[in-house]
Amino acid sequence: MYDIKVIDSFTNKQLSRLKLAKAYVKDTDEPHGIMVRSSTVPDSLITDKLLVISRSGVGVNTINVEASTEQGVAVLNTPGVNANAVKEAVISALFSVVRPLNKAAEMVQTLSGEDILIQAEARREAFIGRELQGKVIGIVGLGAIGVQIARSAYDLGMEVLGYARRDQGLDFLEQVDLDELLRQSHFVVIALPLTDETRGLLSEERLRQMKQGAYLFNFGRGPIVDAEGMLAVLEEDSLSGYYTDFPEEAYLGNDKVVMLPHIGGNTQEALEGGERLARKALSDFLIYGTVRDSVNFPEARQLFHLPYRVTLFYKETMDILPDIMQIFNQFDLKIGEMMTNRKGECVYVLIDLDNDQSQIEKAIEKIKQMDDIKKIRLLKRPQYKKRRKVKKIIK
Repeated sequence: MYDIKVIDSFTNKQLSRLKLAKAYVKDTDEPHGIMVRSSTVPDSLITDKLLVISRSGVGVNTINVEASTEQGVAVLNTPGVNANAVKEAVISALFSVVRPLNKAAEMVQTLSGEDILIQAEARREAFIGRELQGKVIGIVGLGAIGVQIARSAYDLGMEVLGYARRDQGLDFLEQVDLDELLRQSHFVVIALPLTDETRGLLSEERLRQMKQGAYLFNFGRGPIVDAEGMLAVLEEDSLSGYYTDFPEEAYLGNDKVVMLPHIGGNTQEALEGGERLARKALSDFLIYGTVRDSVNFPEARQLFHLPYRVTLFYKETMDILPDIMQIFNQFDLKIGEMMTNRKGECVYVLIDLDNDQSQIEKAIEKIKQMDDIKKIRLLKRPQYKKRRKVKKIIK
């Protein structure tokens, strides 16, 4: 049985399905697994006992990935599950800065009398907007979210520029370097995760390269934009405004800054989809040892036919797989199927065996003594109950 600590809220429907993996929610400081949305995972929970952290969403800046990797803990996420939700939030934000529809509607509610339409039309000049069609939009980050934003902007008739480290080969945008994107774009959208490379990417120097009167939309992470630099540029009227999904105290009271409470990916559909995938990823890892989306483990999928499976995770300072195989041979273990994959210097191995459990456990104890092994597990193939056939009675 596995103890699962749940951080943030998840529906009972998904939590109840954890029992399929013999996993149960428990408030403990030493869980086998953690499910989380966007809250911080305390480092104190990353113990020898922990096997997996499953994040409903893509960003893992609230998880100590380095410490997790050192302990052999898989950090799983659900990239792309909220891409459409964030895209729609960005498109809504774009329309909100070019068409003052809410302010116009508020004005109409102040009128009275029988000639409301005439009064309203007399004041409509104050609410003349602009069109997005024909304007240039720059998308910084061309992952699942950035690509969806770019495609929708293209469909709206905008000229789309994109920035990414690798050529994406997309025919609905022109990929340029970051400085060129900032110089040409009327609207710039940040759709990047927070990493050491992206922190402070939009420095004051880069913000000053933006087109006069442009808008910046941050739907990546707050620290990607230098707050002091942004305030300096806004004070000089270089930019028309800053729209961010990540509130910061420095921007409070600034009428050129719109702050949302981190709701870009918060739609009912995205939340339900994210927690379903996060729960399933955690369950599959516990039952089968399989990995689909992870920031520190390589992808690993293999059908589980034989009675037992050994999973190995290690940092490869040298090729130790032959030594592992030698130990398996020493205990006369019959390897049925095996797969190995790597991510950076980390290696993950699935080995299916048809042997006596006690012999496998002896081999595992010897493998554990190897310095580079971070985590080794022994899994039993799940036993599924056969459905009873119902005989049809023919009258």
